[in-house]
Amino acid sequence: MRHLLLAMALCAPPAAHAQSGEIFIPGGDDSALPDDTAAQPTSALARCLASPDAATCAGATVDPSGAMNESAVPQVQFETLVLDLDQKKVTSTAAPPAAAPNYAAPQQATHGTVALPSVAVTIEFDFDSANIRGDQFGKLTSLVAALSDPALAGTSYAVIGHTDASGSEGYNCDLSRRRAASVAGALNAAYVTLPLYPVGFGEHVLKNVYDPRAPENRRVTFMRLPDVPGAVLQTAGAVCQY
Repeated sequence: MRHLLLAMALCAPPAAHAQSGEIFIPGGDDSALPDDTAAQPTSALARCLASPDAATCAGATVDPSGAMNESAVPQVQFETLVLDLDQKKVTSTAAPPAAAPNYAAPQQATHGTVALPSVAVTIEFDFDSANIRGDQFGKLTSLVAALSDPALAGTSYAVIGHTDASGSEGYNCDLSRRRAASVAGALNAAYVTLPLYPVGFGEHVLKNVYDPRAPENRRVTFMRLPDVPGAVLQTAGAVCQY
């Protein structure tokens, strides 16, 4: 049934004015690791999403065939998104947060910066379309299985779309939002019940600042949200001002 629903989601009508590219995806932190009595993640990808760092995510994959994507960018990568809650800006770094986030804290920060570890997963799209390419079916199936792992129960994620610096700022913001929505919609259609919040960052959070048009900049990250996500979601939504 999940395979049928994913196939239906991939056959949606094409959206206009999208660019060829990839999507990347976010995750949780050390505090997301369950205790000894709780369920443990059953796959490398679920472990990466539950507690992402460079070492954990290095063993994760989304493509059972082992095929390379067209840009040869690794299909699963760790990155930290640093949100400035005052300036409403976000930056990306490969370094882990200085301290593991406490997602369950009843009072979350409303000022200053918050660093949240994330997982970037490459998903490719049809040219000039926000629709996920048909040959990405296996990757979505892997993501469905990982996000349905009992160890991730109770978590929620921002699904954040990114583009490279080709095109105008407004175009890229709209494109990134639509691509994030395509991924979240396909996962929800396959009975992923975790709350997923599509957000677009456009070209504002480049992974490779030295080459603004590099393929690794075209991604969607899955960033685990705090249990009280208000300030984080407000900052994420303000990046593109849509």
